[in-house]
Amino acid sequence: MSAVPSFYAEAKQRSEQSGALLLEAERLARSVVFGEHGRRRSGNGEHFWQYRPFDEQSDEPRMIDHRRSAKQDQFFVRQLEWQTPQALHLWVDNSASMQYKSKGYHSKRWRGAVLALAAAISAEKAGEKVGFADGQLRPALGFGQIEKMAQLLSHEGSDDYALLAPTEFMPNASALFVSDFLGDISILSKALELASEVRVRGVVLQILDPSEVKFQFSGRAIFESMLGSVEHETLQASDLRSAYLKRLSARQDEIEHSCKAAGWHFLCSDGQDNVSVTLQRLCVSLGGEQP
Repeated sequence: MSAVPSFYAEAKQRSEQSGALLLEAERLARSVVFGEHGRRRSGNGEHFWQYRPFDEQSDEPRMIDHRRSAKQDQFFVRQLEWQTPQALHLWVDNSASMQYKSKGYHSKRWRGAVLALAAAISAEKAGEKVGFADGQLRPALGFGQIEKMAQLLSHEGSDDYALLAPTEFMPNASALFVSDFLGDISILSKALELASEVRVRGVVLQILDPSEVKFQFSGRAIFESMLGSVEHETLQASDLRSAYLKRLSARQDEIEHSCKAAGWHFLCSDGQDNVSVTLQRLCVSLGGEQP
């Protein structure tokens, strides 16, 4: 009998988390001009291209051109030149590592999910389908899709670090990968390789906590992963700072090199940056040319 209240409490908590996540992402999306996302060819602007039949599976009723539809017994949608590619794939790491946070800051998971969902909201408003690249939710239009994404983004994984790479992409689409990338870096390489095979370009966004960037620890300390699978004890933490920062820099150089090879952009958010500015940079990178 005790399992029922426990399940109810968990469901209620997830509902509250997804609601808060959606509210924050909407607020953030309103603060940024996202007009350039999805525009792949300079000079075309939002010029009319053609009418196409209304698709009940992917189009919103608000997209129907009623003047054109009135001429035939069929609904039509105005398609603009810049509306290709029309899909944005998201992958947001939900491993325990992303739950880490310093006192006074949001968790890496929260910040990454808010930024990713804000990008999705803005892309959907610009006429693009949005969804996940891990098979959870195929790209689609509509606010209902955004709500489903918020619900899924509120779920937490059961591994210390991400183990699987995103593998499902629509050809010629764009994508956004969000993680701290402190685990096995090969999953990112695999994802970029798969994306490149179907001509998908995008942004890799590394989310770090301020303490992971500064490493201002001193004295005796025990460093361990969120679930305890990795542990290291030291009597003088400050002695590790130089070596740690070098390894972090090398890891970021490796990520950036992989991104450039795949035609992607690499960005990093350390928790102290202005989220509106970070989202603006993210939007520009998603809508721009190859780096």
